[in-house]
Amino acid sequence: MNSRGSRLQRAAALVCALPLLAACGAPEVAIAPEPAARPAPGEVTVPPVERAGQPNVLMVMTDDMRYDELRYLPHVREFIADRGTDFTNSFAPTPLCCPNRASFLTGEFPHNHGVWWHEEPWGYGSFDDSRTLAGALQHAGYSTGYVGKYLNRYGIAAPKAAPGAAPSTYVPAGWDEWRATPDAVPVPSWDPLAGSTYDYFDTTVNVNGTLEPHQGEYSSQVLVNEGIDVLDRFAGGTEPWFLQINSLAPHHGAPFEPDDPFLETPARPDWVKDRFDAEIPRAPGIPPNGVSPEADVSDKAEITSRHRDPGPGAQHAVRETARQRAESLFALDRHLARLFRELKASGEYDDTVVVFTSDNGYLLGEHRWVSGKVIGFEPSYRVPLLIAGPGVPAGERVDPVTTVDLTASILDWADARLRKADGISFVDDLEGSSGWTRAIGYESYLPSIANLHDVRGFDGPQTAIGIRTAQYFYVKYSSGEVELFDLERDPLEMESRADDPAYADVRRDLNAAWRKFHDCAGAHCDIALPPSLSADEDRATELRNRLQTSTREFYGD
Repeated sequence: MNSRGSRLQRAAALVCALPLLAACGAPEVAIAPEPAARPAPGEVTVPPVERAGQPNVLMVMTDDMRYDELRYLPHVREFIADRGTDFTNSFAPTPLCCPNRASFLTGEFPHNHGVWWHEEPWGYGSFDDSRTLAGALQHAGYSTGYVGKYLNRYGIAAPKAAPGAAPSTYVPAGWDEWRATPDAVPVPSWDPLAGSTYDYFDTTVNVNGTLEPHQGEYSSQVLVNEGIDVLDRFAGGTEPWFLQINSLAPHHGAPFEPDDPFLETPARPDWVKDRFDAEIPRAPGIPPNGVSPEADVSDKAEITSRHRDPGPGAQHAVRETARQRAESLFALDRHLARLFRELKASGEYDDTVVVFTSDNGYLLGEHRWVSGKVIGFEPSYRVPLLIAGPGVPAGERVDPVTTVDLTASILDWADARLRKADGISFVDDLEGSSGWTRAIGYESYLPSIANLHDVRGFDGPQTAIGIRTAQYFYVKYSSGEVELFDLERDPLEMESRADDPAYADVRRDLNAAWRKFHDCAGAHCDIALPPSLSADEDRATELRNRLQTSTREFYGD
């Protein structure tokens, strides 16, 4: 790998404007008065730190956020997208919180790290976090910090790496500053420490092994305050640093609110409630005039075809869910603005790569899924990924990337190594494009398939394994069902072509890539596509634009 120093030197010329995600249909969003929180830093900034070599990395990961919800984060767009790269083909290989977060921390697909679901026998208790990205970065000379949500059941399940440790105060190896939120703490409900990751107004934080309560404080404010504290501790030191901040927003969470629909929603502060009612007349996956999101789902696997067409009540509920999600993200954005100002004032700004992404996407009406993820449809599988900083050009990039590729790239920036990793770094290719020339994998465990079908079309606990190319999405289920979507003719994945004889050759080529992904490890996960399935930059851009246009035409702005 090349020296990171040369990348740092290229940064100054690469900070220019980028349109505010016009392809997402982002509306102009007025800036609300900032809620009461930790005071902003003063006007005096600290001189830049003289530190040769690797850049710092500041990463923000949201929870269940769709790509098109970037429109509700104006400060994130201004601070990252306007001066950096928008990866418009970014995917979560397993679109579910726990397995995909484990994939980021290990750089491995679930078929290698073994975490498939968020409940037993999986969840945090099945995850070996003795060797993760954090330890690799420490070994490369980094200070490391973690803030917010960890893996599901953290604080409840015994750590696999230290079975005798107290779950709620356990600090995994590799982290210099640990500010994670336990899912539960074994104390009476009236105890101030009884907060949870999933309570927006009662979050308990494990600060380096000591629990601290935050009753009555909004989760996004708490976590950004913790992140700023860690940043202050790292700034000005002689070591580069990595800081990951994980929001709960827009994931559902307590407390219950009077305007909540029957679907689960995030809680949000009073000052932002009803802000987007006019801008969100319906959920993004519900077409105008109450038309069915998909008139005929008989071509889909049973996990989708059994869904009923959402009537007025369900459409109202998913619309309210979309509004509350937008409100929770807008509140998060106000607090992230403080973090960004702190970074600028710290003297570390010019040497810091800033990353914004989500652990997975989310369905809000599409294909009759009024809520959900895990399934491989585009709104669930695609995630936002914005990166800005030294050596990162401004613009859009259509070359495909996944969560494990992001891990590989952070390791590359740091000159660090993980002994086992499946991702492909994009650092050396940021200023060029090869188009879409490799297969992108998808794999998930769907309990309803596992419980209803004994047929096993492949080995392992997976119930769905798929391959995504620029033009096709191909998925096989353990039930024996198959779906194949031609994204040129059908960008919204409305009609499976799995049984169409005209696609026999396409299916053969996709199946060859599928077999390679099924149990790949390390460099073998870099699966080159044959010319019949590859797309150059112009072709990949055309197909991505076609998806955006079709989405607007069918679902409306």
